[in-house]
This record gives sequence, structure tokens and C-alpha cells, in this order.
Amino acid sequence: MKSNFEKLESRGFIADGKEKACFDTSLEQRIELLKSDLPFERTLGARLLAAYPDLTVLDYLLEALKKETKLYSKIEICNSLVSFGKDAVIPLIHLLGQIGDNRHAAIPETDFKKKSYPLPRDIAGRTLIRIGTVALPDLILTLRSKDRSLISELIDVIGFICFYEPQPNVFGELKDCFYRNEQDELIKWKLFRVMSSFPGSRLFLEEQKEDNARLKCEIERSLSLLI
Repeated sequence: MKSNFEKLESRGFIADGKEKACFDTSLEQRIELLKSDLPFERTLGARLLAAYPDLTVLDYLLEALKKETKLYSKIEICNSLVSFGKDAVIPLIHLLGQIGDNRHAAIPETDFKKKSYPLPRDIAGRTLIRIGTVALPDLILTLRSKDRSLISELIDVIGFICFYEPQPNVFGELKDCFYRNEQDELIKWKLFRVMSSFPGSRLFLEEQKEDNARLKCEIERSLSLLI
């Protein structure tokens, strides 16, 4: 029977500071650790690559993120990507909607009852929100894409960042996105939700006339959250 520590290791856990004994390893050795069959070695590799002063390691971390299934290894890969800050933003945007299948494909039947803003379901999206407001210029620029799936995930990320760090100037960009995608119910639903991050959106929300009960509900929820 496995010990608790063995179980943690099998999920990729390593203790803080474990990487200190490996700081003299080469880039090639760190990459090999990231590709190891052993989850805890992949975690170690990701942690060591975060400390490597070369942006080429981003490609290895992004490729690892696509494949990783173990909790602690995935967390460490994300931590390493976040450590690159703005340099990781565009590569992560390219991964939005590409990993896993738990994203919204349609408007859900159940309401989100909490007063907080929902955490993006997409793992690349969750990593982008940790990078924070420095990611917004590239996120907003990409919002002009014609890729429906990408736009959907971008809205989640932008909304979360702006809910906790208000950015009033972003509202106009989201409103423009709304008018470009008025025929898409899912994107409209997400945009009605994102408006809860912008006090200046009250008039816009009040002007919307929707027959869809789920869209109406999201409008009302956002209005209830606005100061």
C-alpha cells in the first residue's frame, strides 16, 4: 500500500526548495526532466525552467501544459509560465480553447449564484488571469478575432481580471465585441456577464431587450452587482 508521500509524488508533488540542489543542471537536463515519465520529475523540470533566462523555454512549458494530467505537475507548469509575465501572454492566448473539453459550448441551464466572478474553466485562461492586467492589451486586441471559441474564452479572462482590478477603459472594447457578435447567443451571454465588471455598463444593460430567459437572467445578475 502506498504511503501518503508516495501518493503525492505520483501526482507530481515535490517540496519547496527541492530544486535548489539542481540549479547547476543544463537546459537540456531541465527539459529532459520536464519530459520524464515520473510526475515529480516533471514538476522539478518545470520549476527549474522558470529560473532559466531564455524565452525559448516557453515552448517546452506550453507543450508540456497540453499533455500534463497530474495535478501538481500542471500547477508547477502554470507557475513557471506565469513567472514569464507579459512574454507568456500571446503564446497562452494561442492555447485558449485548445486543452480539455470543460468549456461552455452553450448557455448553461443553471444560474451562477455567487456574487464573485466565475473562474475561467480553460487552463490557459486561468494562467492568463494570474499574469493579470499586463495581459489585457493583447487580450483585447485578439478580441477582434473571428474565431468564436477564442472570443468566448477571451471574454472570461478579461472579465475576471477586470472584476478584481477595475479597468473602465476596457468597457468600450467589450461593447464593440457585442455588436460584432450579436447573432451569437453564447458570446452575448458571456458579455452580459462580463458587464458586471464595469459600473459604466448599467445603461447598456438596461437597454437590452432579450427574449431568451437565460440572457435576461444574466443581464439582471450583472445589474444587481453594479454599484
